[in-house]
Amino acid sequence: MVIHALLLVLWGALAFLYARGWWRLRRRGARRLAHPWRLLVAALAWTAFVLAVVSPIAKYEARSFFVHMIQHELLIEVAAPLVWLALPVPFWLWGMPRGLRRWWIRTFLAPQSAWRRRAQPWTAPKVIVPLYLGVVTAWHLPPLFDAALRVPGLHFLEHASLWMAAWLYWWLVMAAPPRWHGYGRGQLPLVYVIIAYLHNEVLGVGLTLIREPLYGFYAYAQPPWNLSPLADQALGGAVMWIPGEFIYATTLIGLLMRLLEEEEPYHGIFETYPSA
Repeated sequence: MVIHALLLVLWGALAFLYARGWWRLRRRGARRLAHPWRLLVAALAWTAFVLAVVSPIAKYEARSFFVHMIQHELLIEVAAPLVWLALPVPFWLWGMPRGLRRWWIRTFLAPQSAWRRRAQPWTAPKVIVPLYLGVVTAWHLPPLFDAALRVPGLHFLEHASLWMAAWLYWWLVMAAPPRWHGYGRGQLPLVYVIIAYLHNEVLGVGLTLIREPLYGFYAYAQPPWNLSPLADQALGGAVMWIPGEFIYATTLIGLLMRLLEEEEPYHGIFETYPSA
């Protein structure tokens, strides 16, 4: 509960920075960047995260695989992509005081930043895409999944690693600032999404159709709605499979539309607002 409270405080602080930065950029004339629809997307992302962490979903995840998969979907396939669709980094920066904003850009984002040069190789697609697929697969293997449910610290690590891997993956797919490399445009994001689509289908369909319970922890739990462990597992697989496929398919359509349109100018920190 303490960790959840700290997460909500951090999430609330980021929401405040975002709203403040959005208002400042809109007053400076960046109305295309600071559009009301982007603020709405950010609000949906924040809401999805809170629902996953502190709503009744979090209460029942230890009793139902089905509810647990809803939680995972909210974290990695709803909140994470919506955050990057809202282009948070420019708004977070402009929500900061000027001195802190300049220090943050100089230290972490500027092309000559030593931290950026060290981190950039670890954020390439050849690292991020396998990392995302590997983390999602590993935490759904029965031994790790059951261990995470029995050990609170490991359970937190499960959700933290899922969130971070999804955060990096959707940053790459959405080509959101900061754009550290040139892999976020063209046809490549389509490939990343197709790979994740197929991976999600194999995992979701497998969990839905397999005829024996895989997770020993839920065999002794008391799922709500008087579900059997096998039915609970099948519903959880269906949640991963059907809504997940819809999210990836919708993303593919959006990427195709972006690919067919003329590439938009970079709404970044340096070119558009050199006086940051």
